[in-house]
Amino acid sequence: MHLRQFSKVLILPAFLLVSCGEKPVPQSLSLDKTQVTFTAAAGEQAVQVSANCSWSVAVTEGSNWLSVTPGSGQGNATLTLSVQVNTGADRTGAIKVYSAEKEVRITITQKEEETLYWSISQLRALYKGTDVKVTDKVIVKATVISNYLHADNEGLNNYTSMKAIVVSDKNAGIQLFCAENNTDFKQGDKVEIQLQGQTLSVYNNGPLQVNGLPLAKITKTGTETLEVKEISAAQLITGQYESMYVAIPKVQVRDEDLGKTFVMESAHTSIGMIAETKETFDIFSSRYSSFKDVIVPSGCGVIKGIASVYDKKYQISFARVSDWEGLTGERFYTSPTFTLYTSEKEIPGEEGQFTVSVAGNVDWTVISSDPENFAVSPASGSKTAPVTVTYTQNPSETKPREANIVFSTTNTSIEQKTLTLHITQSPFEALISDPVRSWLELPDLSGMQEEKNFAYISHMTSLRGKSVRNYSFWYDTQNRLSHWVAYPLYRDIMGSGSRSDAWNYNPKVPKRYQPVLFYSFGGSSWDRGHQLPSADRLSSQEINESTFYFTNIAAQDASLNQNLWGNLETYIRGWSLACDTLYVVTGAMIQTREDDSIDYVKDNDGNQVAVPKLYFKVLLKYKAGQAENGGYSAIGFWYENRAYTASYPVASDAKTVDDMEDLTGFDFFHNLPDNIEKEIEKVCTPGDWGLN
Repeated sequence: MHLRQFSKVLILPAFLLVSCGEKPVPQSLSLDKTQVTFTAAAGEQAVQVSANCSWSVAVTEGSNWLSVTPGSGQGNATLTLSVQVNTGADRTGAIKVYSAEKEVRITITQKEEETLYWSISQLRALYKGTDVKVTDKVIVKATVISNYLHADNEGLNNYTSMKAIVVSDKNAGIQLFCAENNTDFKQGDKVEIQLQGQTLSVYNNGPLQVNGLPLAKITKTGTETLEVKEISAAQLITGQYESMYVAIPKVQVRDEDLGKTFVMESAHTSIGMIAETKETFDIFSSRYSSFKDVIVPSGCGVIKGIASVYDKKYQISFARVSDWEGLTGERFYTSPTFTLYTSEKEIPGEEGQFTVSVAGNVDWTVISSDPENFAVSPASGSKTAPVTVTYTQNPSETKPREANIVFSTTNTSIEQKTLTLHITQSPFEALISDPVRSWLELPDLSGMQEEKNFAYISHMTSLRGKSVRNYSFWYDTQNRLSHWVAYPLYRDIMGSGSRSDAWNYNPKVPKRYQPVLFYSFGGSSWDRGHQLPSADRLSSQEINESTFYFTNIAAQDASLNQNLWGNLETYIRGWSLACDTLYVVTGAMIQTREDDSIDYVKDNDGNQVAVPKLYFKVLLKYKAGQAENGGYSAIGFWYENRAYTASYPVASDAKTVDDMEDLTGFDFFHNLPDNIEKEIEKVCTPGDWGLN
């Protein structure tokens, strides 16, 4: 008994001795990769975790483009590393996998996207009939073949937008429609074009183009001489040479377009062409084209241009002024021909001239039924030689007048030996001044309305269903500008719409008296300066368009217009919001006491337009409830038409109305009660207008 109990006592300590000496198992944590590399594309890669413990994962660098799953685990597992698309340079990220005792790091490198140098053919192949975005890092090398720059920048200006550029790599071409007007890239410039993120599209069944391309994505790398690719008219109308510089032989202007100019009636114009093999296409020219007054050649031969299409009609636009010089050969007819495309022509009431040509290949003579008022020259000719018809002003302001131009031939093969062009001349369009109202903004015109070469014109508009005055102006027909433009300014009429850029003639002034300013004045230093700013009239599309009438535009130093003067206009809009109505007179002085000479600049048609020596603004503010001077106060400003170092008006620029009247010779705000007019015109307080 006692022996058994002793044995049991000996066994227990031995067991205890063994248990207390056992060591814990150490943690293990490892990865099969600690360096992982991705291409620029979005992607995933797996990393194997080997562990005998629990662990967690954290992205320590690059969390904006790098992620990992799962975020924690126990024992062995697979991690999935994911990266987003890399659109920039090489980048590096880091991940750590850690337990209570261990930590392992993974370095992740993602390469920058590979640059792909595509041909234009490869780029065009991306388009499958619907808009498509270029997602790869694509660069195209090409040469600029168009010359759509303004004429004053040595361009032909023969496209509807300055944002268009056509480039070619000799095997294919494409149009770039840029985000901004192109003034930098010229014909013959070799360029590299970055296309990632840009959209390829076709507008109105027109050319394939890169849409909204920032000019910053185009880099000039050199220059080269343009090469022309000779194709047939049949090849042109397949469309496979779209946006390439081509030469097309054996073509001529169609009969009905003979005698026309490349641009007709200040409108975008298509001149029809026909090939000897009967295919037809057009020459397209914008109304701004520098060669718009050139008479289309009547001969057969080679014509060159940039191949294109619009609304499924095949066309070319000229790249050089020499592109039509090859049309000098004999016109192709299969038999003697003698026709006129039209038998009627309407002309305006003022004096002028036009040309007309017979479509034919025989000799002829021509006479006028009224040679004193509708003279023709020459009196005879052969084939398609043009005839100039020179006409006088219609003496009537109410009745049209008519004349016939009669072509005759003695060729025995011609059945109809006389052709008649009937001319209808409209009544003479007179410039008629409007009645002068007692509006507060109008300077005094008493004694001035009978002045020769001047007219007072006013425009009304609709605002919230009511007819209200828009603006008025005192117009100088001889110098083609307004000496002042007067208008009320308040919140509702300013509005918050968008600028129209609808440059156009004023419908209340005969065109012969207006400058032609569809694009800028000749010379890069002049802006088309608004006297009534576009931003002052944004309450409707119609009212904004009226600020782009040529009668509201004057030649203004570009720096002045875009800086000091533009900031003054911004101040004025702010001042108008702080009162009930602000009455504004903006003026342009072409002569001063010190210098009575007049300087001129040319408009788009070569007419002389007077250049102001200085610009001025005179303001009358009305604020209801203000006792002093019936709520009225006034201030004036004037600046020479030049660049200034200052960008904003200051108190020392401010003038009294009396000062402005002495400067300009106009009597401002004369429709105020005499006692108020006298008081407000002799003082101005710049501080009341926020000027220091």
